[in-house]
Amino acid sequence: MSVRSRYLWFVGGWTVLIALLMIAVPLLLRTRLPEPIAIEWTSSGAPKSSSSLRDFLFDKLVWWLAVAGVWSVFGVRGVLRRRGLAWAGAALGVFGSLMLGTVVLTTLTNLNAPDFRDTVDLHAQGWLLLGGALAGWLGWRLGSQSARVAATD
Repeated sequence: MSVRSRYLWFVGGWTVLIALLMIAVPLLLRTRLPEPIAIEWTSSGAPKSSSSLRDFLFDKLVWWLAVAGVWSVFGVRGVLRRRGLAWAGAALGVFGSLMLGTVVLTTLTNLNAPDFRDTVDLHAQGWLLLGGALAGWLGWRLGSQSARVAATD
């Protein structure tokens, strides 16, 4: 199997996994979520704006699929040259974990609130960033390893 086909399988699997989890987590908990849900908070922690769950998920999925599509093309076409697969793997790791983390964090923050204005303060953004950094590093390692395997094939 060539590097490009391995890369496409990896990217396709990662993209689908993140998209399915982005949909599954909020939908499994939707009976415990207010309608609309809070999606933005002020610096003091009060909810700033709201959206329906469907619109929120659609927005996040469109962003994720657009980012995954662009970085997939960059990796496959070799636009990034020497370290193309590594950069694409890192970007997909970071963006995928941040998008999924944002959806999960927003869902958990809205959980059991009678109204979006009653949601608790948004916490755990630091863990979200740490998870993004770790996923980016893992994506970089996997992309670099794929490039090394290709050189020896």
